[in-house]
Amino acid sequence: MTNITGDAATFREQGNQAFKQGHYQEAIDRYTDAIHALNNEQLNDSIKNDLSKCYSNRAQCNINLEQYDDAIEDATKALEYTPTDQKSLYRRANAFERSGKLNQAISDAQRLMAVSSKGGSIDEQTYNLLRRLRETAQSKVSQQTQLNSKVQQMFETVISKSNQQETALNNILVISRESSGADAILAYDTDLKHLMEFIQRDDRTCILGALRIFAEIAKNSYKRAEIVYNTLGLKPISRCFAMNDVEIPTSASILVHNMLMSICDLENRRKVRKPVNVSYNFDPFVTEFINEIFRMLLNLIDDRACSGVGRDCCLDLVLKFVDRASGCNWTTKFILSGLPKVLRVAATVPDLADPDKKQYPLTEKTKMHISCTLSVVFHDLYSDKAREDFNNECAEFIIALRERDDVQSRVRTISTLSVLLQGPFDTGNAILGSQNLVDLMIQMAGSCDPLQERIAVEAIVLSASKKDKAAGILSLGSEILKDLYQSANEQIKVIALVGLSKIASSKGTDSAANLVTEGSCQTLSRACCKFLTTSPNFEIRRWSADGLAYLSLDADVKEELVDNILAIKSLFNLCQCEDAHVLYSITTIFVNLTNTYDTKKADKEMADLATYAKQHVPKEHPKDNTESYEERRRKLVDAGIISVLVQLCKHKSDNCREQVARIFLGLSENEKYRGPIVAAGGAKALLPLALDGTPAGKTKAAQALAKIAITTNPEMAFPGQRMLELVRPLLQLLKLENTALENFEALLALTNLATGGESVRKRILKERGFPNIEQYMYEEHTMLRRAATECMSNLVVQEEVKSFTETFKQLCASEDDAIQYRALYVIRNLVRTNKEIAMGIVQTDLMDVLFAIKEIKEDGSTNEKNRKLLSDIIQQCLSYGLIQPNKDHTIIEEDENADFD
Repeated sequence: MTNITGDAATFREQGNQAFKQGHYQEAIDRYTDAIHALNNEQLNDSIKNDLSKCYSNRAQCNINLEQYDDAIEDATKALEYTPTDQKSLYRRANAFERSGKLNQAISDAQRLMAVSSKGGSIDEQTYNLLRRLRETAQSKVSQQTQLNSKVQQMFETVISKSNQQETALNNILVISRESSGADAILAYDTDLKHLMEFIQRDDRTCILGALRIFAEIAKNSYKRAEIVYNTLGLKPISRCFAMNDVEIPTSASILVHNMLMSICDLENRRKVRKPVNVSYNFDPFVTEFINEIFRMLLNLIDDRACSGVGRDCCLDLVLKFVDRASGCNWTTKFILSGLPKVLRVAATVPDLADPDKKQYPLTEKTKMHISCTLSVVFHDLYSDKAREDFNNECAEFIIALRERDDVQSRVRTISTLSVLLQGPFDTGNAILGSQNLVDLMIQMAGSCDPLQERIAVEAIVLSASKKDKAAGILSLGSEILKDLYQSANEQIKVIALVGLSKIASSKGTDSAANLVTEGSCQTLSRACCKFLTTSPNFEIRRWSADGLAYLSLDADVKEELVDNILAIKSLFNLCQCEDAHVLYSITTIFVNLTNTYDTKKADKEMADLATYAKQHVPKEHPKDNTESYEERRRKLVDAGIISVLVQLCKHKSDNCREQVARIFLGLSENEKYRGPIVAAGGAKALLPLALDGTPAGKTKAAQALAKIAITTNPEMAFPGQRMLELVRPLLQLLKLENTALENFEALLALTNLATGGESVRKRILKERGFPNIEQYMYEEHTMLRRAATECMSNLVVQEEVKSFTETFKQLCASEDDAIQYRALYVIRNLVRTNKEIAMGIVQTDLMDVLFAIKEIKEDGSTNEKNRKLLSDIIQQCLSYGLIQPNKDHTIIEEDENADFD
């Protein structure tokens, strides 16, 4: 029969060891195992005492993990078994304090004062806790009184419509950003009648101020967001979206965004892993709230009275929340009720007169917003049937447009096709072939009507985006694009230029592919640079950058472009815009110039086989060798690219941020650029990129940080809190699926970082760095194994790691040979690192265990590999002079104090 109480004691001891090492979640698991074992025992005073200790210890783990509600629950359970347990009372008071429940914390502290023994250390600790709690409570009461007074004063100023109302609204906004401030506003304006009156005024300042305050009140609070939704309703918000103003619709969008996040609890839901094709479950109230919000947004998108900015904001909200993977699961409903409305806007061409209907007001970004939204919807569909329904709905809309074969219907048809080609490309490409729209585009391109030519050339360029799916366009479109490039209309000319650039660059970096006349890429590049540097029109310069993004794959173009300082500076200036598409084109140019794109080297045997079979084998251009791209990188650094990259890090587009991370990584490969990167703020800018973005972007940014941390003093490159923030990205590089170089550089960076002080080493342990680093100590790769051992040796000076000796005593004494081998292997590597670390091990009980194992006779209980490791450890300690052999050839520890009295 199993000794359950014994198992509980073992589990609890394992929990204690995990706690000492900073592995709090592991400790929680072990204490939970101990509790389960104890619950199977007959309850008596001893079992009650053991349960109390396990619950109390688990409470402290939860406090350290900032899980205060769980800590309170565990401490309360501990007190049910031992009502006067001082540790449990103290821990619950601590958890109450940290979760903001001061009254309960004070009550526990007073109770603790009553039961604690006189003169004990707990008395002083408790006294300090109680004093701190009372001071905090008094301070909060005083602050709340002042806050309530200030809120009242500010509201009265706005209500009176004095000339200070804008300042008063700004002050209320500042107050609303704190949770206590938002509560104070709701306490004063209980039914929101004042804020509702502000938002309904004709005064722009009041409307904008009220929207911003509502948005802050609804942020990060289900209760407050529900109050705003139920009291304010959607009609005033809808009115604000429709206004022809830049800031008011944007503020209305932020309000709706905050309400969706809070009421749907999306921030917390997104932290829970789930299959991407499984939606979140919402209760009926939340589901109806989501339906109301999306109905409002779609009605505004289809409302010709809605402003262009307001329409863009509505599309952006649909884009962010429509999907099932991380949003509100409205995709199916969108196809039924929203897709026709969005396509009507997509078919709008501002220059096309329509005497029958008023035009939808659009901005220059509206079509791109629609493309992105449709792309998200399409990729959120997980069945062939759902995607077929989406394609059919779009095709039916195109067929309906073409019923009237006139200029208006043709222009609208191709305009809608362009939107689809920029978004769900497969849908657009399918319609392009099934509806015979290629002939229509060619007809419009040769119509001599500037409007038809411009719409047609845009569609031709977009349809040529994917060479493998648009071979027909590539062959048919080139002659048309050459003709349109001769147009007197500058916009048509530059768009045609981009199309020709796409065709010319379709060989990629393969110098062996001769798809266009030699030198034509350079000719087209010069034309793009001319538009880029001379045209005052943003659209012209945008299209020019788009063309260069394709042409700069050609090595001859790279060499010529990097020497064109005027063009490089124009690209730097263009980076100041906020358009994600433009910024992606520019960052792509820089990625191409620095050769920081991913490349796949062909297998030599496969290449030889292809050559023998007279198949095409890609070849690297001589100007794409290491010496050439290093020189291009130098020229870009001299031109000032580092400061431009730092600014681009702030952009929200994950794809742009990935491109920036790639360039930073390429530059940081050269040690002489790491200092300038740090000086320009690059190390600080890379940290957010390493923590948030695409998987590739995070890895590239983390590796760039690792390179900087290897050769730069971490205290200079990552001062203060930033050094602690660096730990997580570096540990994320320690994954088996990453390359050996990424693993190696992460280990070297962590080794350097671990010398930065106790707080850094504690953070490495808290982020579970110990087991991640430890696994690389068994790598077959010598350099990885050495780097991991050196890193571990820097960590073992930390007290939490020193406690590993207790754990290793158990592992070394294990009857499992594999476990014993792993423990001995780590110890062997550590003692080999240096004498100081070996001395630390010799001075612990762990050495006694090692001696005991060494003395075991060869009876099969210790295998040969393990005995060899033991011998290596002891021989290393002998060589350091830390132990010495007796005359009878047994080993004794060297007395470090032998020379002292």
